[in-house]
Amino acid sequence: MTYEEALRYLDGLIQPDRPRRPYTEVKLARMRDLLARLGDPQARLRAVLIAGTKGKGSVAVMTAQVLKQAGYRVGLAVKPHLVDYRERIQVDGRMIEQSDLAALLTEIRPAVEAGSRGPWGLATYVEVTVAAAFTYFVRRNVDVAVVEVGIGGRLDATNTLEPLVSVITPISYDHTDLLGTTLDAIAREKAGIIRPGGRVVSAPQPDEASAVIRDACAASQADLILVGRDVRVALHEASLHGIRAAIDGRRGRYDVHVPLLGRHQAQNAATAVAAIETLADAGIPAGAEAIRAGLGAVRWPARVEVVDTRPYTIVDAGHNPASMTALRDTLQELLGGRRLVLLFGMLATKDFRTVTALIAPFAAAVVTTRPDNPHALPAADLADEVRRYTADVVAIDDWRPALAEAQRRTGPDDVLVITGSFYFVGEAREELLRRKPAAPARR
Repeated sequence: MTYEEALRYLDGLIQPDRPRRPYTEVKLARMRDLLARLGDPQARLRAVLIAGTKGKGSVAVMTAQVLKQAGYRVGLAVKPHLVDYRERIQVDGRMIEQSDLAALLTEIRPAVEAGSRGPWGLATYVEVTVAAAFTYFVRRNVDVAVVEVGIGGRLDATNTLEPLVSVITPISYDHTDLLGTTLDAIAREKAGIIRPGGRVVSAPQPDEASAVIRDACAASQADLILVGRDVRVALHEASLHGIRAAIDGRRGRYDVHVPLLGRHQAQNAATAVAAIETLADAGIPAGAEAIRAGLGAVRWPARVEVVDTRPYTIVDAGHNPASMTALRDTLQELLGGRRLVLLFGMLATKDFRTVTALIAPFAAAVVTTRPDNPHALPAADLADEVRRYTADVVAIDDWRPALAEAQRRTGPDDVLVITGSFYFVGEAREELLRRKPAAPARR
């Protein structure tokens, strides 16, 4: 396959009209069968597995960057991607090469298609992606694989790993159609990444989720490291340049700067430090300087990211209530008092009503659009929901003219926020950066 053929093959695995087994019956049999046909690459990886509702991508990137600074070869598997599929599979901060991805999928495809004749049917887009990432990491001889869980944990394709450290970031409501409608039910799914006798790091949690994690660790005789109890963080500054904080870990104190916006990133940084320190217990140490340098070098696009300053233009994938709460709170703290214009697009499968209620009341004007996804919510339907909170709303399905309209409505001292689904936020971000003039050369 060529690279373009490989992408078409992957896209062909997304079949929204194909009947799917109920989530409770999927288990991991199909994924384990696929990995077995590929030689069980997951069994040859030392890994950090990260589940949660909010912050798991940030914690994954922070952890990977610190390990890289410490001199390790690091695989990173995150999801979803913003613009380029290859963002999902990285080694030492570099996306998999197009030629490598094409060769890898050419090799994997027969194993995938062999499974279609079995009892579990054809592997999914996500399962094939995870299998490709594991295989690639083994081929590249990574020292550590940092892997973000997709949905839930217990039944996610990534849970075929035997992690050195299981990390659970803050749990809240998302994917309730699959994971359950209560926090304890959702937490039980997330806690499925805990292993007997394993090492577990948990960010601060709501009481219901915390109780589930504690009980799961006790039942599995797993060591539990709690951020807020065993690892503490004091936020010193939150600005448009990032956060500065002091983290008191189990192995030392770290004064850090993280160039990501929002005070919630201090908690994410503390969770990453807890994971790094726990890896040292497994024989993979990273020193204080690697922690400081790694956190200071973190880049994580479209997470409350400022892409321009006049007007302030912020891009954020606020696709669930937890993400939108973090965005709203950061905007109020750092840019409160400025007029807000919102460019907004959501999937119908997300909790768009709650997300809308969190941000729309603060917007002076809103342009709704439709992401490029089979599950996209039409712009007019989202506009109807927005009108419950603000009157100045226009619906434009195509994100390009929608972006132009949102920019037309934004004055130089206003704030333009582009948020919602990854499926249009990433493309809008690329378009904005493409148009932005290059900074003048310094003399």
